[in-house]
Amino acid sequence: MSEQIIEQVNEPVTEQQAVITYKDIHTKIALRHPRAQIRQALQLAIEQEQSAHEQAHAQWQASLPEVQAEIEQAQAHNAANPDEPVAVPELPAEPVIDMAKRRACYEVKNVAVDLELTTEAQDSHIVYDDDTLIAYHHPKTIAHSAEHIETVKRERFKAQRAANVAAITVSVDGLEFDGDELSQQRMARAILLMSEQDTQLWVLANNEVVEVSKAQLTQACSLAAQKQTELWTYSEA
Repeated sequence: MSEQIIEQVNEPVTEQQAVITYKDIHTKIALRHPRAQIRQALQLAIEQEQSAHEQAHAQWQASLPEVQAEIEQAQAHNAANPDEPVAVPELPAEPVIDMAKRRACYEVKNVAVDLELTTEAQDSHIVYDDDTLIAYHHPKTIAHSAEHIETVKRERFKAQRAANVAAITVSVDGLEFDGDELSQQRMARAILLMSEQDTQLWVLANNEVVEVSKAQLTQACSLAAQKQTELWTYSEA
């Protein structure tokens, strides 16, 4: 029994790593495997490809002296025997990695570009980051004039300004009032019709109905108008 155990312990165990190809990576991508799994498999495929390339390159380098000698021998023969030439061998092609196959497996990220504000004309293109294994896809852009860009910026500012004004709220005595333009108009009308002692039911920003005084409405309207003024001016910077 002990001899059998010793034989089993001393018996070498070899575990061969499965070969991962780029075709396997494309299958994982098509099957929508988690990105982390795809990336891990791709890194393994790259490591295996790199290892195989290093071996092939070493063999290529080792073969060069012999082939070069054969070339020189054939050339010498042809020089001495022009009527009986022999074929001159060619140096074997240097092994290279086909980066296109590798890069086709990279994670794709679309580069966000504001197409209305671009100043340079460029065709759509891809930038590969071989360290992070990401392919950055850049869209086609055109060269807009300074006038066009200024117009776009101004129109965007006006749209954003309208949204900001519509969202104005102000706080008076712990009460949150809507401060948009329509609310300011309603407050101004109420203020004109109220005496200093009058109160009025008012719907706050949270839809709560409360009783407010003329002084509170006056302060709320003033604060809202001040906020709107701050939002109104366009800056070209």
